Order: sequence, then C-alpha cells, then structure tokens
Amino acid sequence: MRVAGEGEAGVNGGPNGDLFVVFVIIPDEFFERDGDDIFVEVPLTFVQAALGDEIDVPTVHGKVRLKIPAGTQTGTTFRLRGKGVPHLRGSGTGDQHVAVKVIVPKKLDDNQKEILRSFADTTGDKVDEQNSGFFDKMKRAFKGD
Repeated sequence: MRVAGEGEAGVNGGPNGDLFVVFVIIPDEFFERDGDDIFVEVPLTFVQAALGDEIDVPTVHGKVRLKIPAGTQTGTTFRLRGKGVPHLRGSGTGDQHVAVKVIVPKKLDDNQKEILRSFADTTGDKVDEQNSGFFDKMKRAFKGD
C-alpha cells in the first residue's frame, strides 16, 4: 500500500517521498481469502443436511447463525453478506461464502444400519452393501438376507 508524501525527506530540501507498506498475510487453516471475500467449509451431518438445521458459523467478525434448509447437498454454498474483509478504498465489506460438506459416518451400529436400510426401502433405492465386512456378510447369509 502506498502512502503518498509520508516517506523520507527529499534530497536538498525536496518533497517527502512515498511510504510503501507491505502486508504479509499468514494463511489460516480454516478461512481462505480472495480479495474482499472470505471462504470457509463447514461440516454437516447427514441428518442436518436432510432435515435442515440452524448452525453456528465462524466468521472473522465472530459467530453467526446460519439456517440450513432441508435437502441441502454437499458443496452447496451460502453467502453471508458483509461478513468478509472491509474494502481498502471506499465503503463496504466483502462477503463470506460458506460451503457445506455432508459428513457420512464411517461406522454404524446394527440399529443405525437397519434404519438406513428401511429408509432405502421406502425411497425405492437398491443398495448393494459391498463395503460390508466379512462377518456382516456371514450374518446376512445365515439370516437369509
């Protein structure tokens, strides 16, 4: 950033030079910046994404409540107006863009699996559980599934 006339005095009584200020922005592990806009990714559970929810989203200005509508998909981006970086020249502030990422649980107990199978049946989805472990396959084989 250049600040006109605030540098060192000129030679032989000449006018002051310009002051140049260099900003070094340290990358943040959570926020990304592009110009005056801030980008962030937040995790959602399958239930929050499917049924909708209100979540707290961190911003550089503090936490903000964000309403997640039912049926939200991974990658959906919401814009929080005025929650970005203030414009360097002029008035106003950039926006914060919140991308959601639906987190799928890695381990489910038998009850949770049965609930999801029942859900798949009601929606007409056919699920071939190829990622099941050896013992799960054996259990289903003996049950006749």
